[in-house]
Amino acid sequence: MITVALTGGIASGKTVVLAAVRDFPEVKTVQADELAKEIYCPDNPHFEEVVDLLGADIVDETGAVDRKKVAELVFENEELLQKLEDIAHPYVSQRINELVNNYGDKDSGLLMIEIPLLFQSPDAELEVFDYILLVAVDREVQIERLMERDGISEATAKKRIELQALPENARERSNFVIETGCTIEETRQKAKTLVEKLLD
Repeated sequence: MITVALTGGIASGKTVVLAAVRDFPEVKTVQADELAKEIYCPDNPHFEEVVDLLGADIVDETGAVDRKKVAELVFENEELLQKLEDIAHPYVSQRINELVNNYGDKDSGLLMIEIPLLFQSPDAELEVFDYILLVAVDREVQIERLMERDGISEATAKKRIELQALPENARERSNFVIETGCTIEETRQKAKTLVEKLLD
């Protein structure tokens, strides 16, 4: 099975690409962000560590973590964000390795794992992937999309983008780059064309 890491900045179009490739029955998709959310589950081994770090206020009356409160806390505090990532990144990396190993035994198909902070995470093991696909867009478009998507101010959008900024050599480290400063349908078609090429 072919393994592909999908990465790119916030609001760059990764979700559109992932949705497009799901149209192929032989393609499996996983989102690292969904794996990261597992640390907020009470039965996860890192749950108490997260609550100790962020405070009991993040847990609501049902015992679930209010992720909106978490986002508000960490996006205003870079040190806190780093500490949370120090918990989440190794866990997500371990889960990704498990998934790649589980799917890897299959002879055909493609596994695409969306990892927004692939290049920023020291725990990411790039060698487990056959290819890295970068989704890229101009910063101005990225800011507009993020403001519209999350209903936030320009200043907040810029801060979030800077917190998750890609390294300058991201393009050089990627096998493929999809530019998404176009229509959603054009982005979808670019993604499908690439997957067809890889599955051929």
